[in-house]
Amino acid sequence: MSIDQYASAATLPIPLGARPDLSLLAARFSERRRVVIENVLEPVFAESLRQRMLEWEQWALVTIAGGRHRNFDSAQMDLLAPGQWVELEELVGAQAREGMQYLYERYPLLDPDYRHLPADPVVRRARDMLAAPAFVELMRAVTGSERIAFADAQMTRYRRGHFLTLHDDHAEGKNRIAAYVLSLTRDWPADYGGQLQFIGVDGRVDEVLIPRFNTLAVFEVPVPHLVSAVAPFVKASRLSITGWLRW
Repeated sequence: MSIDQYASAATLPIPLGARPDLSLLAARFSERRRVVIENVLEPVFAESLRQRMLEWEQWALVTIAGGRHRNFDSAQMDLLAPGQWVELEELVGAQAREGMQYLYERYPLLDPDYRHLPADPVVRRARDMLAAPAFVELMRAVTGSERIAFADAQMTRYRRGHFLTLHDDHAEGKNRIAAYVLSLTRDWPADYGGQLQFIGVDGRVDEVLIPRFNTLAVFEVPVPHLVSAVAPFVKASRLSITGWLRW
């Protein structure tokens, strides 16, 4: 099936790839409390979704400023004068030195605070897939947790200078069982940054995941992790869909 057919078809099957390795994935998660699933989406749909995200214009730049979460229109932020960017970077950096901080771009897909449906048929198809019983059942099988009831989701874009500091994803009242990162990034060398890093009890990096196309990383909550800063020379975008598996 072609990318155009995916964009126009109204009643397609959920575009998850076949999983003959389910038992192995479940065993790996049981041992390490995290696992990477290769080729999680049907390949043509994965490429279609990547293309849509490359073309996407409805990004919000998010960060903590003045002690609270802030959303800025990314297109408007790109028009700021250099001096204005310096001022923002100072605010972002001050918060990062004190504790939890992030700077990246997002578009909500499944979020209680954003009750809408994206108009783009491919992005909407991705949203429907993440809300489908088939995805929930796959996540239950991999994690061994029958408590998983649903997933929330956001599209994310990390460009140069974007990062997410050390945290463990625990949030009171959010009922998060595990987190996931669906990577839709191609051709991303290690020296570009933007790596998902898991931190051990000794404070050292325990494992590093470099973005790879059409892979799904699933990991238990809480676990300390971060996304390292994207290098200043990078012109590409680190694209992914992220969220939590919740009860």
